[in-house]
Amino acid sequence: MTTAQDKYFTAAFQFSPVEQAENIVAKRRVMSIMADMAEAPPAQLEAAARSGFAHDAALNVTHPINELRGIDAGLAQLWRPLRRALPDMERREHIVAGGTYREGSWIACMGHYLGNFAEDLLGIPATRGLVHLRFCEGHELRDGRIVTSYIFLDLLDLMRQAGYWPIAPSLGSEIRWMPPRTLDGVILQPQDEARSRRTIESVLKMHAALGKFSGGAPTREALDEMEQAAHWHKDFMWYGPAGIGTTRGFPAYEDYHQIPFLLAFPDRGGSAQGHFIRIGDGYYAVTGGWGYLRATHTGGELFGASPTGKRVKMRVMDFYRCDDETIVENWIPIDVPHLLLQMGVDVFGRMRHQFRQRGPLRASDWLIRHGGAESTEI
Repeated sequence: MTTAQDKYFTAAFQFSPVEQAENIVAKRRVMSIMADMAEAPPAQLEAAARSGFAHDAALNVTHPINELRGIDAGLAQLWRPLRRALPDMERREHIVAGGTYREGSWIACMGHYLGNFAEDLLGIPATRGLVHLRFCEGHELRDGRIVTSYIFLDLLDLMRQAGYWPIAPSLGSEIRWMPPRTLDGVILQPQDEARSRRTIESVLKMHAALGKFSGGAPTREALDEMEQAAHWHKDFMWYGPAGIGTTRGFPAYEDYHQIPFLLAFPDRGGSAQGHFIRIGDGYYAVTGGWGYLRATHTGGELFGASPTGKRVKMRVMDFYRCDDETIVENWIPIDVPHLLLQMGVDVFGRMRHQFRQRGPLRASDWLIRHGGAESTEI
């Protein structure tokens, strides 16, 4: 494969074995740190952050939080607002995988935060009811502390749960992401090194095959050139972010994600910047890039946005579960608000406009106002 053909920079990848006991210790350490950030008493939150993160940790969070540096910034702009918004928050992890990439120890986590939405978050109006917030993360651990984090929060899906939708309807189904069907995604047992290697290498072979797309119209012939059917289970589950939605099997995946995406970004591909994580852990693999995937927005009406001709960078992760031959499940957070901002669409601005127009009442206020003669105004 030539450099020009290797659009996703897969040829240079070298699997790095991991010492299994150390890998499990690292996973448990990250799980403990992140559980404290989600569930420690508010008075202990700062101490938990200083115990779990390096003082100058690089925190990369989905828009509109974006890049932060250091514990104080993380507390002020991420953790304290999130804890105020969901004061009874609990963290539920569906996947925890680990491995070595670029000589660093990386732990990837996927799951949901649950809680009653008590205070507005980043302008998203609180509902006072139960919500779930998807999280997908990559953490680099060094000497027992997190030094770098990439944190994807599906804030567009939280808007949806709050009753606001600032873009065109999703083509896929907007449902809560399911955990792995095998319920074995939190990997705290030693894994076979050869199996882990085969898993990540099979995923990267699929990535490389994506690069065979010619960049023209996504005709049946052009889609078949990518030979994707060889890499995926016939009934695979593809869990996309809010704005794209979830699909099952190839026909729905092509119709509701791949074709609209290729129409919008026909020249999409990786960049020399590379992924921040590429790991295999048993039957699971994780990749992720913060601006690694790049494209020109030249066609289609993806998200209801007309072509702009702008060059965009995408923040994205992929969590994969494989069997012996194929990819069976794929969870793929994309920072859709950040992508849309580059396409001229500010979803947070649109939401605020909807909020001002609609002037909604909190559920408890509505009940008090409309509860009949027995209600008491306060």
